[in-house]
Amino acid sequence: MKIKHIISGLIAGLFILYSCSEYPIDDDGLLITTQEKCYIGSIYLYGTDNIDCLIQDSTLIDTINLTVNGLVKFGTNLKYLKPAASLSIDSKITPAMGVWTDFSLPRNYTVISGNRKVIKEYTITIRVEGE
Repeated sequence: MKIKHIISGLIAGLFILYSCSEYPIDDDGLLITTQEKCYIGSIYLYGTDNIDCLIQDSTLIDTINLTVNGLVKFGTNLKYLKPAASLSIDSKITPAMGVWTDFSLPRNYTVISGNRKVIKEYTITIRVEGE
């Protein structure tokens, strides 16, 4: 019975390796695909209470001029925000999001397409409501 489990595990492992071998892997361990699209779809900014403090209706993402302009709620500390974003399929972003970041000045983020051939640099500018 134990041998059947081992053989099943080996077969499953080989199947997974075979199915992923169609696409190469980049330096970050992510699959390089055929996706050419490269954009930021939405952005979120979390404060120290881990609640999104970005006023979503006031956020403008310009995929032509590669800018993101956002407004956070009054009283938000711009020097201590944790960003997150949704990107086009298979894209990646640098520097990494999800870490505490100072947005008191505009920040640049580079979005790289799934095929790693299209690279766009976005400037994210955040203001505090009422200031």
